[in-house]
Amino acid sequence: MFFRLLFPVCAATLLCACNSSTPSAPAPVEPAPFVLEEATVADIHEAFAGRRVLADGSRLTCVALHDLYVARILAIDDVPQAGGLPVQAVLRINPAARAEAVALDALYAQDHGIGNRPLHCVPMLLKDNYDTYDHPSSSGSYSMLGHQSSVDAHSVAGLRAAGALILGKANQDEFAFTVGGTSGRGPLTRNPYDTRQDPGGSSSGTGASIASNFAAIGTGTDTCMSIRFPSSVNGLAGIRPSVGLVSQHGVFPLTHSRDAPGPMARTLHDAVLALNAMASPDLRDPKTLEYENAAFPQRPADYTRFLDRAHYGLKGRKIGFVRSFGGLDAAGSGEHLALIEAAIAQMRTMGAEVYDVEFPDFVSVAASAMHYEWNEYFRQFEAENGYAAPRRCLTALNPGDNHCSLLAVDGILETGLISPVALVAVASSALEDSRQGPDPAKLEQHRLTREYVQQRMDHYPLPGGGEVRLDALLIRPGSSPRTCDFGSTTQNPSVVVPVGITADGVPKGIEVLARKWDEPTAIGIAYDYEQATHHRRPPALRSDPLQGTRLSAEFNRLREGLLLPLLDQDPWALPLAQYQQVIREYVSGFAEVPGEEP
Repeated sequence: MFFRLLFPVCAATLLCACNSSTPSAPAPVEPAPFVLEEATVADIHEAFAGRRVLADGSRLTCVALHDLYVARILAIDDVPQAGGLPVQAVLRINPAARAEAVALDALYAQDHGIGNRPLHCVPMLLKDNYDTYDHPSSSGSYSMLGHQSSVDAHSVAGLRAAGALILGKANQDEFAFTVGGTSGRGPLTRNPYDTRQDPGGSSSGTGASIASNFAAIGTGTDTCMSIRFPSSVNGLAGIRPSVGLVSQHGVFPLTHSRDAPGPMARTLHDAVLALNAMASPDLRDPKTLEYENAAFPQRPADYTRFLDRAHYGLKGRKIGFVRSFGGLDAAGSGEHLALIEAAIAQMRTMGAEVYDVEFPDFVSVAASAMHYEWNEYFRQFEAENGYAAPRRCLTALNPGDNHCSLLAVDGILETGLISPVALVAVASSALEDSRQGPDPAKLEQHRLTREYVQQRMDHYPLPGGGEVRLDALLIRPGSSPRTCDFGSTTQNPSVVVPVGITADGVPKGIEVLARKWDEPTAIGIAYDYEQATHHRRPPALRSDPLQGTRLSAEFNRLREGLLLPLLDQDPWALPLAQYQQVIREYVSGFAEVPGEEP
């Protein structure tokens, strides 16, 4: 009986003791604040899920994110910054973007999350040469105002399918001819770290915009340094894919044998997410059907798998730093070289072997047929849009363009609205035979140069004897020295990531180049270095004290009318023969311009 009476007491005592020793439930974790500046795709999606909150404690929505980025553009883009000039990186804010944000919020509610949209409501700014069905693209030129597609470029359609929010268009060097941030419409994009300096080009507006946090990710096109250079001097991760990995459909061409559309972002992870969406085969661009990589026989659908430092990083890699090629000193000198050499030292501590290498027999080439390729773009545009373009060819002055009307001002050149910076290049291209496609011998030289580079990488001779197989090459990106020809001629993929900041406060980057179609290697090496160093720093930018009083419609009108009062030349005041002669005289002395036919 004693034990029967005692048991309930003991049991109660034990229960009490157990309860007192059991830890209490952890206090709920307070959500982190959502900060727009330097926000990554992961940050944005955490904020949508409530794991990050706005300053007032509310949850982020796609509409709210759209409004935050637009407000930042309106408050900063036209305000003088360090160096005394405004950045002026954004060319046009997409008026349809807010309605698209509403639709994306509805999808989020319906799917209880981002669903199968890895870029769900990630605001993007596109270079102004990408076609979009919902707002115009002008390639940075007043001569192309009103150029409105009814279908997206193939790469843009991929971005939208992944959930991206197309916020607008970024400025670019007019028709992508230069690299200093000059366009007819901008008119001048400057580097947000020091507006006395260039932002790199021709994807100048994209580079400056993403560095300035005007969007989460941007797109560029690289014919010769046009993604790599602006990524370098804006502290960004930029990917110039193999020619053919991303379709050229719907992207206004410069030289198809070199043109490579690709993403630019503040982190390589985010750039790779965009690359996934942009890169897919397209029957309208046969180059996208030529994929060949023995290590990865099937075209990768998801390049984020190569963001794996243990398996694809620097450890065990053999890499060459290109000191010279084709007689060009590719290393240069000064602070940029010092930063690259420090990066090489870092890579060695991470397990890579890095060698100084040269490619003395390198031959640079561009199978350029600009007149032909521009007109082919317009023909494709018309086939898809029913003569929706205000321009139909480069010029009607050339007798080869018999489908173009001079009286209707169908030609770009005849508008008289090309800025002086681009006029020489446009006019010289107009003198080419519009019926003549790329020179087969030059196309073959692209292949031969790539074969030479890759065979030398396969069996690079060492100074002391023997040889080494190089996994990738390191190159100094930029315009001085002009190293862009290496990747552009070979058509090989490159990834640029930051290596630091020079004394003037402007970032500098390094280019990791791999064999054609071997994006995995370039991505893996660059990502490992990026994650080990985290050199990215945002620029210090000031806002308009009257921010909040400006509308995006006013901003768009200003951009579209910025230089029109100055463009008062009248091409119709001259007889046609005289006008054509003026153009010929203007471009005389340029070796690449064909002379009069006998």
